[in-house]
Amino acid sequence: MTKIKQFEKKAEQKAQEEQNKEVTFTPVEATDSVLEDPSLVLDKTEEFLKKNQKWVLAGLVTLVVAVGGYFGFRYYKSEQQNEAAAKLYAAEHFFQMDSLGKVAKGEGKYWAAKKVADNFSISQTGKLARLYAGIAFMKEGKFKEAITQLEGFSSDDKIIQGRAYSLIGDANMELNKLDEAITYYRKAANHYSNQFFTPTYLMKLALAYELKNDSKGAIGVYDELIKEYYNSAERTNAQKYKARLEASLETK
Repeated sequence: MTKIKQFEKKAEQKAQEEQNKEVTFTPVEATDSVLEDPSLVLDKTEEFLKKNQKWVLAGLVTLVVAVGGYFGFRYYKSEQQNEAAAKLYAAEHFFQMDSLGKVAKGEGKYWAAKKVADNFSISQTGKLARLYAGIAFMKEGKFKEAITQLEGFSSDDKIIQGRAYSLIGDANMELNKLDEAITYYRKAANHYSNQFFTPTYLMKLALAYELKNDSKGAIGVYDELIKEYYNSAERTNAQKYKARLEASLETK
């Protein structure tokens, strides 16, 4: 037998012996080295707090300030809302009486809507005052001031917000800022599409395109109204104006 064969035979015997060995497992006892004594955990926690006392206290102070600030702001906002409502009462009355000059300027001890908006801007009533002020300035022919107030207005009410966008478009039309008017009429039309107001916004948008000598843009808007708002009162005029523009393009 060659040395290589002898080596192979010994290797096989060794492997067989290893396979025949019984494998035993020694259970690990729950000694102090594995399960830590609860008292030691408390001791280590206390030691950590002592070493990091400044950082822990700073974190607690920050948390207290944040929580206090949150509830303090809510209380402040509630107080602002109540006070703003009291200040706007007269302006709302003037608005309902169509005395828009008094809404814009105030009267005696009664605040103008803009003053209420400026002083109580974080309250819902302050935001509503912006809308009143914007409309009042529109009626006064102060279109730049109207735009400033209306752009500062925001509402979760989709109908009212859409109306505000349309009013900004109107003010820009009065100033002959056609691009800006187009932008806001489009925002009004897209903000909350509905059968009651959207057709009116689209008619204004198409008119702005016509004044800009953009017949194709106007035709596109008229076509949108005709297709999307079949039962609207504006649909008949949209069809008529679209036909007129298409005829004028054919003659050019």
